[in-house]
Formats: sequence, structure tokens, C-alpha cells
Amino acid sequence: MVFRKISVIGKVFERRNSAVVMVEDKPILIVKYNNSLYGMDAICSHMGCGLLTDVTDNIAACPLHGAKFNVITGEMVAPPQIKPEVPCEFKSDSKTPLKTYKVRINNEGFVEIDI
Repeated sequence: MVFRKISVIGKVFERRNSAVVMVEDKPILIVKYNNSLYGMDAICSHMGCGLLTDVTDNIAACPLHGAKFNVITGEMVAPPQIKPEVPCEFKSDSKTPLKTYKVRINNEGFVEIDI
């Protein structure tokens, strides 16, 4: 494991439960849930839309079609939909879990991610 320090301090998560950061030109969603930090790719596997920091508990939702992802496992827990009764078509490989990352706060108070 090689943790990389990013320019976010852990205190950010005292006021909010999530943030999107860029690590090696890659957007990563970091979420605080049950006093632990979790990292996950911040791009929806359905159509490549950026996942925002609209996170409830451990579930991140895509703003475009509402696909929902578990930030701990990266799994899609709700498929994309146009309306509640009209699911979107999507390729089966878009159900592949998003990549997740280990996240921690170092002794200096900065967030580190294993990427």
C-alpha cells in the first residue's frame, strides 16, 4: 500500500460528509460514514457523469439518471432511471462496481488515499 497525501485536511469532514478530490488527474469521491473515510471513483459507470457530493449515509447518487452506488463496496445498488417507473437501458458492464480506495487521515491532519 502506498498512501498519497492530498491537499484536503481531515477537518473538512467535521462539517460535511463528502468531497470530490483530484488524485493523479482522477476524480475521487471521499465519504465519511460511521466515523470512517471511504474513497470511490467519482464517475458513474452508466454514462460517465460525475458523481456529486450528494451522499446519504453510504450511498452516492448520480445526478443525471439517479444510479446509486455503495461507497464502501463501489457496487451499483440502484440502476439508472429516467423516471421511477422507466429504467434506462445500459450495458451490463456498467454494473461493474466502481473502484474503491482506502482513505485515512495522517498525523498532520491531512487526508491520504491509497491509489
